[in-house]
Amino acid sequence: MAEKESGFWTRILTDYRVIALIIFLLLSAILIWPGYSNGQPTSHLKFGLDFEGGSWVRLKLINQTGSNQSITDGQMEQTKNIMNAKLNALGLSDIPIKTQRDSSNNAYMYIQFAGKNISEAMQVLGTQGQFEMRIQSNGNESEHILYGNDVAGQSAAQDPNNQVWGVSIRLTSAGAEKFHEVASKYPIVNDPNNHEIIFLLDGVEFHRAPLDRDLASKLMTSPQSQGFAMTGTGDAGYQKAKLISAQMSAGALPFGVDMAGSGQVSALQGSQFKTVAIIALVLAQLAVGGLMYFRYKEPRIIIPMFLTSLFELFILLGFACNPFVPWEIDMPSMAAIAAVIGTGIDQLIIITDEVMTTGRTPTTKRILQRMTQAFKIIFASAATVIVAMIPLYFLGFGTLSGFALTTIIGVLIGILITRPAYGKIISEIINK
Repeated sequence: MAEKESGFWTRILTDYRVIALIIFLLLSAILIWPGYSNGQPTSHLKFGLDFEGGSWVRLKLINQTGSNQSITDGQMEQTKNIMNAKLNALGLSDIPIKTQRDSSNNAYMYIQFAGKNISEAMQVLGTQGQFEMRIQSNGNESEHILYGNDVAGQSAAQDPNNQVWGVSIRLTSAGAEKFHEVASKYPIVNDPNNHEIIFLLDGVEFHRAPLDRDLASKLMTSPQSQGFAMTGTGDAGYQKAKLISAQMSAGALPFGVDMAGSGQVSALQGSQFKTVAIIALVLAQLAVGGLMYFRYKEPRIIIPMFLTSLFELFILLGFACNPFVPWEIDMPSMAAIAAVIGTGIDQLIIITDEVMTTGRTPTTKRILQRMTQAFKIIFASAATVIVAMIPLYFLGFGTLSGFALTTIIGVLIGILITRPAYGKIISEIINK
């Protein structure tokens, strides 16, 4: 009997599908990483406005050039980067910004402000980003040179002489005069490192570097309208140059914007929503357990099914904590999780019923045939759901996109990770 038990667990724990499930569970635990801080439980789970409170704003981008051409995807991304740089400069990091289109090909930005009411959000969006250039005068002190209205243009560029990336800056004639007047007061040629040029946006420093020796020499004698702020070599230098160029443009979006919609959730209301959502998920999981019991009434079948459902939820929450996808758990995401739990149980029942129809003394070939039949049904169902959710993800505004993304990821986790592992486990149990 002991040898039979040992063989049973060995066959399960050495199967590649079960091993993959265990790996994803461990990875999810690392990503979520629950702990305690000031006596309160903490985790890396990120909750949206529905649960944390805050406001959202949807802005329609308007082409003010007089051209009838639509705003391109590249221009939308440029506008998003400029807005993101502006918000970061105002001390608002991790603000979700999405660019989207409607059925008429109009371009929009959807921005969420966690912890801010709608009036505060509008104040932030209405603040004009002010670029300022200063020079280090003595120690940590600095002197003003010019503001953004003296900059005629800027762009990320590569110096053809030494292949160094940087930002090419073109000044107005008045700006060139101001730069010459202030910079020539300091030993920028002989002591450039102690007289660096400082870039600020709304009073917040975002770049500083000494002047190029050739440019410094020319500035000592006459105004210069063209400058180059070096950022480094390779891809890192290029990315930094693009960021600085965007930050210099912050507050001056390339397109006009119209308010297309807004809303807010209070912190108290968000906390209540979170409590209700958690209770709803617990009740959904208990309902699933009850359904399993009334259908099979066998613990050896009910326990693996129930645990598989929990594992799927845990891996989905782990994915929500990954640092590469800006994903926040909101009310539509919770609704999608509940839907994923339901469809997941349907598929587990299909697998279980197919395996149980092989009889009390099934052969390996017979089990494989029934499992293949079950997974054909499951993959067809999953493909239908994913195809239906993809347009919703790209065309949906904010909440609908979150619902679609959660559903797609949940379905993929099921068909690629948890269902195959469950199929192996239940077939071994039935065949035991």
